[in-house]
Amino acid sequence: MSTSMQRYHHQKATFLLYGLIMALICNAALAVETHSPMAIGDAVAQGHNATNVTTRNLQTQTGFQALLLAAVNKERAAVGLPSLCMNTKLQSAAQKHSNDMAANNFMSHTGSNGSSMSQRITASGFKWTAIAENVAAGQKDVTTMMQAWMNSAGHKKNILGSKYKMFGCGYAYNANSIYKRYWTQEFGTGSSESCSS
Repeated sequence: MSTSMQRYHHQKATFLLYGLIMALICNAALAVETHSPMAIGDAVAQGHNATNVTTRNLQTQTGFQALLLAAVNKERAAVGLPSLCMNTKLQSAAQKHSNDMAANNFMSHTGSNGSSMSQRITASGFKWTAIAENVAAGQKDVTTMMQAWMNSAGHKKNILGSKYKMFGCGYAYNANSIYKRYWTQEFGTGSSESCSS
């Protein structure tokens, strides 16, 4: 075989090898793009704020409750609405629902026992005339949680509801669950209910 013919076959083999390598690289990129699973929590806006991070022990602290109430009241003040106050009965209903979601690995307004928001709030002893609830899962801090809720029309409507006077919130953590962090907000007005001191 002549030298020029050998060069031709060598160049052809080099181009084929180069083409094969490029095809493999492109296919690998496609495989990563088309076959990478979406995180289950993507629909519930996840994130991290280094100045306001919740930990697995957050449920043993009360600081997040004050932060969440302050964030709600800041949004309400921005549109000229009065501040909400904390109510221990709404607080109890919210915390129990967050505990339930974390323990049973789900996120819903319906409890694992089939209970509705109104049933849980009534069971807490709150005599309500108007109530609302926000739930979410996956968010690591109060700031990110509030941003997610304020970017959702239905949740924002609850936060800015003019008929609500009282508030309760809950947070629970379960490292062995899908979302790990579970949040609940309860809003309410009651004929004989008052703010917690």
